[in-house]
Amino acid sequence: MQDAMKTDWTEVYRASRYAFARDGSWGVFALDGDGGPMADLETSVTLVSAWNPGSKEAPLEENQAANARLEAALAEAGAVFGPAWGASLPGIEPSWREDGFAVRGLSRERAAQLGLEWGQQAVVWLDAGANELLFCATGDTVSCGLRHFEEGDA
Repeated sequence: MQDAMKTDWTEVYRASRYAFARDGSWGVFALDGDGGPMADLETSVTLVSAWNPGSKEAPLEENQAANARLEAALAEAGAVFGPAWGASLPGIEPSWREDGFAVRGLSRERAAQLGLEWGQQAVVWLDAGANELLFCATGDTVSCGLRHFEEGDA
């Protein structure tokens, strides 16, 4: 019975929308489209958050504190990063949103390790040739197509 209730994390992540700051605006997208990679990326971008570790919903204050610790750890490590977020797709109820970070220049291996360190099931990993869900515990990747949103949809 438990296996029948197992969460399909690929579908959960594909049924979400993501954004990161780039070139003075927000690049907003979902992983459920047929668009190719962001060919203009000069380095990889990993979207990671410290919210809801272990995929267990945590109170807002705990999530904000965890993200503050992640931000401090990234800064201490000398990482190049900026703001990012993940959210429900428009029209999905209940709606949700998590703040996070877009970390530049990580290998897939380091991106998976970072996500695992902060209790995440997966991170979004992008570069000029790939759009992927990267599962942190196993390092497995799922290629995805992009669907872009207008910045006003953010």
